Amino acid sequence: MKRKIRVLSIDGGGIRGIIPAKIMIKIEELLQEYSKNPNTRISDYFDLIAGTSTGSILAGLYLCPDGFGSTHAKYSAKEVLDLYLAHGGEMFERSWKTQIIDYFGLTSPLYKAEKLEKMLADYFGDLRLEDLVKPCLFPAYDVEHGEAIFFNQMNAYREVDKNFLVREVIRASTAAPTYFPVAKLNNQSKEESYSLIDGGMFANNPALCAYVEACKFPFQPSPDDIMILSLGTGSKGKTYPYESSKRWGKVGWVVPVIDIYGSAGSQTVDHQLKVLYRCQHIRDQYFRIEPDLSQFDVSPHMDNASIKNIKALEAVGEKMVEEHLDKIKAFTRKLYISQIGCQPDEFYRMK
Repeated sequence: MKRKIRVLSIDGGGIRGIIPAKIMIKIEELLQEYSKNPNTRISDYFDLIAGTSTGSILAGLYLCPDGFGSTHAKYSAKEVLDLYLAHGGEMFERSWKTQIIDYFGLTSPLYKAEKLEKMLADYFGDLRLEDLVKPCLFPAYDVEHGEAIFFNQMNAYREVDKNFLVREVIRASTAAPTYFPVAKLNNQSKEESYSLIDGGMFANNPALCAYVEACKFPFQPSPDDIMILSLGTGSKGKTYPYESSKRWGKVGWVVPVIDIYGSAGSQTVDHQLKVLYRCQHIRDQYFRIEPDLSQFDVSPHMDNASIKNIKALEAVGEKMVEEHLDKIKAFTRKLYISQIGCQPDEFYRMK
């Protein structure tokens, strides 16, 4: 089997990042089984990992080295999920002042950034983009300059000023409007600064951005050279009836617009990639898992980190693994075989 560029893309969605984190545990278990190596990590079998917002946290953790200069990832997929289980409630914890003075977050962000920043500092320390074990892509939007920013390892290698601290990049990619404050980021020379918000405003599903990033690889790959696993955090969880939405003004549309931007953008990217691969007559190289949250007893809110909802989100992730197990196994076998250079007939003989 021809060597492929293997891309992992993870959507934004706040605490709903638990869903793709659960799926990745199963994929890592399968890779460990196929390789007969219990120390196998997700990053061993992906060549590029992209993540938006909560997806950037997951992507960063999968790419985090176990020491400076190491090419082996520090955290297992289970340890990555444990971060959400241990710290999810802290990241979305409001002070009594914000609850009393501005309960609805109309004049200030719902959450302070300090706890999120501390968590990112604890896990990533002083790592920079060039230190990650594989190429990455983290989108954010610069409100001061009015442009989309794509933080990636390729630029970090080429230009010292673009070799940002991982924790600061992820903080920027998770700065969801109304939820967290705008993130301020300076380049290494401190000659240029960025005022950044959540990349989910334009790329909640970063899979197409990741596809374009993969096209920059040195040998000028074609669609047939790129395989993508795209993981969503849940769609169709919130709908807005005509009778109420027709009366909304600026205030009424604030939260729905953010939700619609994320979900509609994710659906559009999925459609575009399906058409791209289908028109090239390429099968089984683009695989997306996106749960329909309306089918589950789970909150669609990205900041509902109650114990009950966290357990419900875990159950959704488990259900996705169960429903898509055959496709997950097939795609994971393809990941593994692409790595070791097996012939196609060997792939089909694997169980």
